[in-house]
Amino acid sequence: MAKLGEYSAKRRFEATPEPAPSVPETGAGPLLFVVQQHSARQLHYDFRLECDGVLKSWAVPKGPSLNPDDKRLAVFVEDHPYDYASFEGVIPPGQYGAGEVIVWDCGVYSPDEGGTAFHDRAEAERRVREGIAAGKLSIQLRGEKLKGSFALVRTKDAKAWLLIKHKDRFASTADVTAQNRSVLSGVAVKDLKVVPVHRMPATQLVPAGKSASMPASFEPMQAEVADAPFSHADWMWEPKLDGYRVLVFIDEHGVRMRSRRGLELAGIFPRLAAELRQQAVHGVILDGEIVAFDASGKPSFSTLQNRFQLKTEREITAADKATPTLFFAFDLLYFEGVDLRKAPYRDRRRYLAQCLLPSPLIQRVHAAEDGVALHTAALASGFEGVVGKRKDSKYEAGKRSPSWLKIKPTHSADFVIGGYTKGKGARAPLGALLVGYWDDPHPTTRSASSPPLSREAGEGRRSAASSRRVYDDGKLRYASHVGSGFDDRTLAQVKARLEPLHSRSCPFAEKPEVNGPVTWVKPELVAEVNFQRWTEDGSLRAPIFLRLRDDIDPKTVQRVEPTRTSSSSSRRKPGSSDIEEKTLDPGFRRDDERKEKNRTNSESREIDGVLMQLESTKNSFDLVIYAQRIRLTHLDRVYWPANEALQQPALTKRDLLRYLAQVSPLMLPHLADRPLTMIRMPDGIAGQRFFQKHWTQERPAFVETVTVFSDHKDEQHDYLLCNNLPTLLWLAQSGTLEFHVWHSRAKLGPDAKSKSTDYSSSLEALEASVLNYPDYVVFDIDPYIYSGKEAEGAEPELNTVAFEKGKEIAFALRELLQSMSLEAIVKTSGKTGLHVFVPIRRTLDFDATRHVSELVSRHLMRLHPKDITMEWSVPKRTGKIFMDHNMNVRGKTLNVAYSPRGEPGAPVSMPLTWDELAGAHPLDFRITNVIKQLPRTGDRWIDALKRKQDLERALKGHKA
Repeated sequence: MAKLGEYSAKRRFEATPEPAPSVPETGAGPLLFVVQQHSARQLHYDFRLECDGVLKSWAVPKGPSLNPDDKRLAVFVEDHPYDYASFEGVIPPGQYGAGEVIVWDCGVYSPDEGGTAFHDRAEAERRVREGIAAGKLSIQLRGEKLKGSFALVRTKDAKAWLLIKHKDRFASTADVTAQNRSVLSGVAVKDLKVVPVHRMPATQLVPAGKSASMPASFEPMQAEVADAPFSHADWMWEPKLDGYRVLVFIDEHGVRMRSRRGLELAGIFPRLAAELRQQAVHGVILDGEIVAFDASGKPSFSTLQNRFQLKTEREITAADKATPTLFFAFDLLYFEGVDLRKAPYRDRRRYLAQCLLPSPLIQRVHAAEDGVALHTAALASGFEGVVGKRKDSKYEAGKRSPSWLKIKPTHSADFVIGGYTKGKGARAPLGALLVGYWDDPHPTTRSASSPPLSREAGEGRRSAASSRRVYDDGKLRYASHVGSGFDDRTLAQVKARLEPLHSRSCPFAEKPEVNGPVTWVKPELVAEVNFQRWTEDGSLRAPIFLRLRDDIDPKTVQRVEPTRTSSSSSRRKPGSSDIEEKTLDPGFRRDDERKEKNRTNSESREIDGVLMQLESTKNSFDLVIYAQRIRLTHLDRVYWPANEALQQPALTKRDLLRYLAQVSPLMLPHLADRPLTMIRMPDGIAGQRFFQKHWTQERPAFVETVTVFSDHKDEQHDYLLCNNLPTLLWLAQSGTLEFHVWHSRAKLGPDAKSKSTDYSSSLEALEASVLNYPDYVVFDIDPYIYSGKEAEGAEPELNTVAFEKGKEIAFALRELLQSMSLEAIVKTSGKTGLHVFVPIRRTLDFDATRHVSELVSRHLMRLHPKDITMEWSVPKRTGKIFMDHNMNVRGKTLNVAYSPRGEPGAPVSMPLTWDELAGAHPLDFRITNVIKQLPRTGDRWIDALKRKQDLERALKGHKA
């Protein structure tokens, strides 16, 4: 801890979110480097190297450069704790280094003078210590933005160093600092005051863990077949490459490239092997695909297959020049002493981006969260389809897992060839293939020895395998005959491959019925076949031959049923993840079941119908719902402009309608029977906005109203009630972006003290009615902590520091209420504030609940006088949390749960559990992503409202 004395002396950890000093336990794996962009008094970059449990740190005013001619000043500063490596956030004003911090780049590093030592921490740290002491340190960086060799050189001033890029293949004159977003959160530092950032443990930044020897071999993880792509926050998507799947093992002995069938391919692709050799010295395992491209630049399996058939060194060398093959890596499974197969895919993906040294022939596969968009783009680029991977999935070697899903535009599968029929005319040598699959109800496992791996082209010996399925009792089941899909070349090729496999006996468990002579063959050749579907009798409908698959072990071929991921339509079902139950873990299934209980089958059909109609490209049309018609106009009008900070496209009225339709099963219960105040923005959030309490215009018959006496004007007014989906969508068509409601309901119930529904005849009648008895006590937590960007006299803008302070007060309020035997519930306001509610039976009127809120708030203010204010003077509120007990007044409104807000980013007022609030930020919940998050919170909040407690009884005799 003595190493961090200077760091500690400069900071007050009760006031700054920076990590307190600590030294982690020594682990295995490469050393970490991190570059943090820091917007303090001036924007600069903090360059940090892990050594001896701390981060050796230099402040680099202009940031790193990839140009060897640039000598960037790097000022040596105090050591930082290891946990600081993942710090992103806002250091509050008045604290040391006040400003925003992001992780601009991070990865692994090693001293590289005389060779690297990624695999040997002790040796690497020794050389780092000696280099810093000597004033000259040469290091190799493997980050997402910074790769290659750099030097740190001390000048005559002990604190002043120079950071210089060495000349290597990663040197460039391009400005690397133009890449201005965090490699962890994707946020730019200029947006950090507003955009949410969630820290991960520093131990997850780079490959780390217990030291492990590199596995000699294992089989690749495989994906289940699914029928359609989808977009879900828990999944990432990659284009499906049309090539040979390969596991690459790299160590001091060389490069081994193993196909799925266990063939050694390094000798067949020597140029790829040579480039892969540069990835590491002491141990790397990559999972990826070898791909060849045709003359048009699209992936071509036939080109790759022709390349695979070459035998002589001369042919291979010529082919490498004419049609080079590339290796696309999509997984990192082992790196310099750390076995990563149990790490989640999201982390392995990041480690791959860091550790892979790309070259013209070695590339990383692109990945994205929007599976639907990537699928469209992949097909347009000539790829087979897409592969979806759960972000939390571990690497299940040798297994076909529902955590990975592959989607292709048509069904295709691999089948074993068991024979062929004679054809007619030009097709006489081969009419149709007879194909099947292994039916193995009781597979066994046996260990295999490890024969030496051949590196000679075409030798084709099976690689070692730690375990392999053996079909001792398996039966080859006939699937279909395949006669379509051949041309003269493939016909001759397949016939030549089948000739040596002729057999006298039928390999199928049951002899298939065929018309004409059959030649049986040993089941040692695999064909990929396209087909429409499986028929009821277990045959293939409309099968078409695609190609032979030399990279597939015929003994592993079984029947594969596509996993259904969506309805027959490509539309996403509202609130669903678009994945059927069998592909989801139990937690998702339970959440989906709970959601379905909140709406009837009729609602579901109507919502699906709305979403289908909104797929129309028309800018105006009549929407039909529950036999009602709503005229929709200006559907492409932008309501929320594109938001660069959130990487969010422009959102239109059509997007608002989609969101409200999908969220309606959870939103409508909060709107029902409550007088509604609308905030309308017909031209979007950049245009005019106005409050509308009363509706005097013509309205559709399905829109309900309630007439309420106004004590301010001594007259009656009609309020709208949003009691059904047509009303909700009609309001959105009218430009209503925000929905604010009373805290009481115009509906009798067993919990209501009043039995009167006379709201309009007089003030006395209104005060005696059920509408004067709220459902909850409200605590409105409103931070008056400014971002610094507000116009003079404006309310505080959403900023992270303010929201974090508001959360502190919310948790303090909850603790106080719990001491009174009261349980509170919470939601975000959608802006900087929080709304805390204590559900009650309707036995207290508004005057009583206002008094209760004031008593509790004042007691909380006495406990936290520096943080809370109840002053009405805005200048006196500045820098504190304002608690407004006057929200507990009849006629006052708050935005309803799930209501959008007319603010940049399209945030939503989101109900949360208290555990979720701890790590939440308002912009975590936007109309673009709330539907994916509904299983987490929605119905639990409704349940809390139903479990009302009698506040009057709980407070009896208790002094606030």
